[in-house]
Amino acid sequence: MGLVEDTVFITRIMPLVSVEVLGNCLREEGSWANCKSQLLDEYFLYFTRERLIRDLVVFNFQGEGQPLRTYIEQIFQVADFLQYEATEQQLVDRVVMNFHPWVLSQAALLGRPQSLKALYCIVAVIEEKCLVARETSGAGSPVREPP
Repeated sequence: MGLVEDTVFITRIMPLVSVEVLGNCLREEGSWANCKSQLLDEYFLYFTRERLIRDLVVFNFQGEGQPLRTYIEQIFQVADFLQYEATEQQLVDRVVMNFHPWVLSQAALLGRPQSLKALYCIVAVIEEKCLVARETSGAGSPVREPP
């Protein structure tokens, strides 16, 4: 739609909030930040917000074939939108714990990331390892694509 910055999360809002309500909110409030605050207060009561945090952050495991960077961005956007009260380190730890098992095996000997920036460095190493493995395998046995 291009009306809000939280494009990944907007798909989660639409079943709960009508397009008319969202349009009116954006028109009246003038900014996505104000509209987001109003939506959280009116449509995402505490127990609803906690349930969404549980489903979309805490127990949101990376699916096989899901790009790492997309997965990480989604988790951080949802946590930000729902005002999840976790530190960056806690959120990074949660993301790493929820990586697909194949990704975890590729990151096994890499250090524990202390920040989002460090997490992206580890993702770059994993992507590079996969690229090198694919190039060296040539026409031999297929190398599994990174999720």
